[in-house]
Amino acid sequence: MRILIVVHGYPPTHSSGAERRAERMAQWFVNNNHYVEVCTVESLSSPNFSIESREQNGVTVHRLSYQIQNDLNRLVNFNDYPQVDRALQEILERGNFDLIHIISGYLLGSQAVRVAQIMGIPTAITLTEFWFMCSRLNLIQSNGTLCNGPDSYVKCVRCLMEEQRRYRLPALLAPKIMDAVWPVLHRTASKPIRDALERRDNVLRKTLESVDLVICPSKYLIHKFSEFGFRTDNFRFIRQGLAHPGGAGNIDRPENKVLSLGYIGQIKEHKGVDLLIDAVIPLLANGEPIELEIWGSETESPEYVARLKAQSARFSAHIRWQGKYTGHKVWDVLAQTDVLVVPSRWYENSPNVILEAYKMGVPVIATNLGGMSELVEHEKSGLLFRFEDSKDLRFQIERLLHEPGLLNRLRAGVPQVKTIDEEMQEIMTEYQRVIRQANSQPIHHLPKAVGVDQPSTAPSES
Repeated sequence: MRILIVVHGYPPTHSSGAERRAERMAQWFVNNNHYVEVCTVESLSSPNFSIESREQNGVTVHRLSYQIQNDLNRLVNFNDYPQVDRALQEILERGNFDLIHIISGYLLGSQAVRVAQIMGIPTAITLTEFWFMCSRLNLIQSNGTLCNGPDSYVKCVRCLMEEQRRYRLPALLAPKIMDAVWPVLHRTASKPIRDALERRDNVLRKTLESVDLVICPSKYLIHKFSEFGFRTDNFRFIRQGLAHPGGAGNIDRPENKVLSLGYIGQIKEHKGVDLLIDAVIPLLANGEPIELEIWGSETESPEYVARLKAQSARFSAHIRWQGKYTGHKVWDVLAQTDVLVVPSRWYENSPNVILEAYKMGVPVIATNLGGMSELVEHEKSGLLFRFEDSKDLRFQIERLLHEPGLLNRLRAGVPQVKTIDEEMQEIMTEYQRVIRQANSQPIHHLPKAVGVDQPSTAPSES
């Protein structure tokens, strides 16, 4: 089979969850004698559109660089960028692909679906977050609070307006005043934003409903999209599997005198690392035997990192900032970790790091929210703490120190984890189904998005 993977970023330049998922899939296809290429975004800060194509670990990777204005036009431009359409058409024509598989849908999703349908190629999307219902991707509002979903344009418009400096500071410093003036602002200043949001919603809803296959790694994600009116008859629940480099998990760990906690992931506010710091510091101040290792890039949110480092400096011997990690490094880190902590403030979906911890026999403490609470069974494979409650997180950590046998009981309750071979066999079965279905039916095209020319000429490469 010949597959094109489309994703908004790809290692080594970009290596968060969706990007690593795309890489794992690409490597599986290569290892199992399928032909695969990857189309990805390398940069959104290049003034000139360019494509760089080169082989990486047996996979041809096409990296696009271009620029989208950092204003409300991005709501439209993320979906209406003609040069991206043309680049995708050129790649598809040259590769003679059987199917396009889009990871996430952020940045490239709607355009990839549009071009594929024009060319009569079946499409699949793996959802990793909420891009198709939230322009901020993760249902975190501009003031940092969790959003339950897009239940009104009024709420979404306000959220986007408060991203702008002129509204952001008043919203943070005087929220009650903003509540009072918002009805006036909504009548006088919000129409362009609302129009852009309506266009975005129209394009992305039609895109997702027209895709042949939507893969969701959590049941929670399907529930959330259904809750807000998305048709989900083309959705399939397939939990992701892991490509482990070798060696069995469930390491026989002795009871240590010091409890080793680990955090692995993005160090950003919506990931809740500050909640973990707030929970651990009082325990260390009381002399509890704890070590915390924090793994993740420190450059994505430098002010946030600097604040947390300053807060934890007094306990630098026990709270260690380890910096960025590569995909394979995670196994070495988890082998030295007693408990993984996932204190996220957003719903998550099916966090790969939780499954990686389970693969190594490591229980997890996580927020009782979204896809995390679907994966972590409280009192069996880990512990759940209340959303935004660092005191409850501290209590759950403290239990591991003082409840005899609790840690070993949680280790024994860690579930088996699906392998990537098992996951991909499920996906391949779905591929075959949609390809057969596509070959037996006439082609249905999405309406062309406003302002987008159909692909005609290929962009120049650089």
